[in-house]
Amino acid sequence: MLERATRSVAEVDSAQIQGLARELEMSLPVARCLVLRGLRDAERVRAFLEPRLADLSRPDGMADLDVAADRTARAVVSGERVGVFGDYDVDGVTSAALVTGFLGEVGTPTETTVADRFSGGYGLGPEVIERFAAAGCTLVVALDCGSSDHRAVERATALGVDVVIVDHHRVEAPLPRVVACINPQREDCGFADKTMAAVGLAFYYVAAVRAALEKRRHLERKAVDPRSFLDLVALGTVADVVPLVGNNRILVRHGLRQMSASPRPGLTALFRSARIRSRKIRTEHIAYQLAPRLNAAGRVASAEDSLALLLSRDVRQASLLAERLEQHTLQRRSVEEQVATEARRRAEEVLVDDPHVIIVGGEGWHRGVIGIVAARLSEEFGRPAFVVGFEGDVGTGSARAQGQLNLFATLNACSAQLVRFGGHGDAAGFVVTRGRFAAATRAIEDHARGAAIATKERALVCDASITARQLNAAILGELDRLGPFGNGNPEPVFEITGLDVLDGRVVGGSHLKLELKTPTGTVSAFGPRMGGLADRMPPLVRVAATISADEWRGGDVPGLRLVSPPVAEISS
Repeated sequence: MLERATRSVAEVDSAQIQGLARELEMSLPVARCLVLRGLRDAERVRAFLEPRLADLSRPDGMADLDVAADRTARAVVSGERVGVFGDYDVDGVTSAALVTGFLGEVGTPTETTVADRFSGGYGLGPEVIERFAAAGCTLVVALDCGSSDHRAVERATALGVDVVIVDHHRVEAPLPRVVACINPQREDCGFADKTMAAVGLAFYYVAAVRAALEKRRHLERKAVDPRSFLDLVALGTVADVVPLVGNNRILVRHGLRQMSASPRPGLTALFRSARIRSRKIRTEHIAYQLAPRLNAAGRVASAEDSLALLLSRDVRQASLLAERLEQHTLQRRSVEEQVATEARRRAEEVLVDDPHVIIVGGEGWHRGVIGIVAARLSEEFGRPAFVVGFEGDVGTGSARAQGQLNLFATLNACSAQLVRFGGHGDAAGFVVTRGRFAAATRAIEDHARGAAIATKERALVCDASITARQLNAAILGELDRLGPFGNGNPEPVFEITGLDVLDGRVVGGSHLKLELKTPTGTVSAFGPRMGGLADRMPPLVRVAATISADEWRGGDVPGLRLVSPPVAEISS
């Protein structure tokens, strides 16, 4: 981890803060966080603190939504068998589970499967269409993929199978000739929100199908409620790291509530295997504990295990599947560490020349973990990272950034050197031949240089400064209303002064765990990859940290997650 050389507190109009705090009866530090997020009007703040499903954007203008709903409703009414296909990541798997669950509730037979990283790879392939057709499916719903899968659609047309696509990936070529393609990235799509994950779009899709079935009088009004799948929407949306603003934030807020109050058997089993003690599920539980376990299956084996877990209604089966995912997770961690160690060594070698991006490759690097390794390198070295694992003449690559560079645009600009590519601004994948790897490396670096990206770590700016005395349950409750936190709605970072160090130790091999004394008790602080500081902690420190519930202490006291190394304070 790079140490941040400077730390400051953001400047903001104190009169606005005081006015907002007084009108809404909240603390000054939390009012400060709201003002910094551009929320200065009391009515806007109230809407932000209590987002309602009724505030979701209407689907008016969403291209092909009505056509997709009508074709699916016809399939339901006539008893057709429907094929459901999702990508192998959590967004794709939750989308497949949502649509399968909905169709099951309206009495429609389905065949459901997800992509296999090691056989078919990403996306909808002709061989998948052939399997669906052989199973008697006359309609296939492709989720979190499909917008560029022309060969599969051509095969479906030849076999008399209709295809509906629900996707959110960038579209750079003419759309496949399908019955319907729901994708806000389409140039002709009038739906304003371009940030939603596929599972959020799948929620809109099944809601439209339900409306179409009600119109046909095939369903009693409210007989099947799409809101019962909001837990899956929250899971896939957070895992896909889309911005938690607008529609996404509303869906995740309500999905987390549902996940906490009445989790499905598969999630209950997953909570247990992930050792989640909290009664209230938060975005960090998804990001750090649930999503990695669900993704592990697709990284080292098959994402079918994750799909089966989310669809399971049997407690015993769910427990067995959760244990299987735990084994996949352990295997993934072992493989990841091996690849990360070698990739980090090579990254340090290329950094001698101070490139704008990190590009490293290695023989036999497991394609299931290169995305995680790229994210680790990008975080550690403060610049975009491209990691390629070669098998024979073919290299499978993954790229990660943190806002410094649009990865999709970069790969598109360098596409002449690549076999194929896809993804988003901060996360992308690609395939390159061994013979083109050097040329691709030069092309990516040249493009990055022209894009004038920020490769250096910026000074840390905290949202507010508080004293150790203010670190209490009251501020914890206030901060909870600012969530759910994630991309686009980051957790506030506080500078906290006057903390006495009672104990410092290394946990998990490389992380720092501190026990800190405040005027009202003690709090724990966790410093990711700061374990090297454990034996040289000064007696009195100030820290920059996020504040959340410490579930190891019952969930009603604050705990800290450090975002930079603690700084010594001089006792007055």
